[in-house]
Amino acid sequence: MTRAAAVLRQGGSAVQVAGSQLGLALSNYAVLAVAARHLDAAGFVAISSYYLLVNTVGRGLFAAVELEATRAVAEAGAAGLDDGPARRAALRHTGLLLVGAFVLLGVSSPLISGIMGSGFSVIALLALGAAGMASSYLLRGPLAGQRRYGLYAATFWIEAGIGIVGALVLVLLGDSTATMWIAVVALAPLVAAAVVARPALSGGPAGAPAPVPGSARPGSTTRAVVWSAALLLAGQGLWNLAPVAVTSRLTDAPAVAAGFFAAAVIIRAPVLFFPSVQALLLPMFTAMATTGDATGVRRTTRLLGAFMLVAGTVWVAAAVFVVPLVGELVFKAGTPPPTWVLVLLAASTVIGAVAQIGQTHLIALRRPAAAALAWIAGLVVLLAVALLAVPPLTAAAEGQLIGAGVVLVVLTLVRRRHRAQT
Repeated sequence: MTRAAAVLRQGGSAVQVAGSQLGLALSNYAVLAVAARHLDAAGFVAISSYYLLVNTVGRGLFAAVELEATRAVAEAGAAGLDDGPARRAALRHTGLLLVGAFVLLGVSSPLISGIMGSGFSVIALLALGAAGMASSYLLRGPLAGQRRYGLYAATFWIEAGIGIVGALVLVLLGDSTATMWIAVVALAPLVAAAVVARPALSGGPAGAPAPVPGSARPGSTTRAVVWSAALLLAGQGLWNLAPVAVTSRLTDAPAVAAGFFAAAVIIRAPVLFFPSVQALLLPMFTAMATTGDATGVRRTTRLLGAFMLVAGTVWVAAAVFVVPLVGELVFKAGTPPPTWVLVLLAASTVIGAVAQIGQTHLIALRRPAAAALAWIAGLVVLLAVALLAVPPLTAAAEGQLIGAGVVLVVLTLVRRRHRAQT
């Protein structure tokens, strides 16, 4: 294969993967937007809370398995060795994290029991959502490691399609039961994984050499997966759980809770690009850390910080003047939160974007535990303020802002301590 062909193939793969993830994100938002028009306010806040809670636990935990499995399977393939140990390690880690997911969802279920109702159906839907997430990410890791990006992207596209089709079926049936709409969100990743499972497990990419007989490659360490999962889980929680807290405390005012949810999920839109930012910055920071280029780190950090300040100012203005209109248009949210709440939510997103720079630097320095602890501290602050302070809207917005600030401060202190020791 020529260099030009290789570049084109790599670019096509990037478009496939990025396009499928964007398609799934748009599908999720479309399902929520359609639900907002066919459910009452109480039903809409129920499905939105479920969506945020399951995505926090599911994507937060199991994305770590995908990342580690991708690395391990790719490493085995590059060496011409059997990737069986890496796959078995991914399965073992998935089982471990799935137990953790069930525990976390069980502990957090009181947050939405007043909205969805208590009983077996709530527990079953939460467990079903977690199992679907686990299955999807368990398949995606080895697929990415083998560079089978067509099937990798297919898992996202199928999940997106099932969500849209399921929502349309419920619309045609005139079903306004929140549980049925939640079931669509819960089943989509599980069905997608079931459809892709057989071709995904039926061998490697075409033209790949057979692995060396009897060779083995150790899988990822449990410790690495746990810290990676803790980092991703806490990060997801900081950006997803404020609306859940508001919903759980405003069961008697679902329209107000729906307005807060709409504003919060629109304002957090830049968070969707945080993984891409890390993917771009991590190789740069890793190279600088390897060569001891502290000056380059400071220069890059300052330039990015200045850019975030300018872009953040624009984003805060957009939150005030644009977000209420978009919330009403897309989610039919006729009760937007007060202006200062929008400002606090937007400011927290900007602070989180700046913190992402420090997080990436610490990962480059092989300090993922420090980065994870910073996000865990921020999440604890969010939950404490959002669930205990009053009034609920103020508490949630301030909790998210203070939590993001705690993350930034802790990351900054850890990086300064590292510089002082080197």
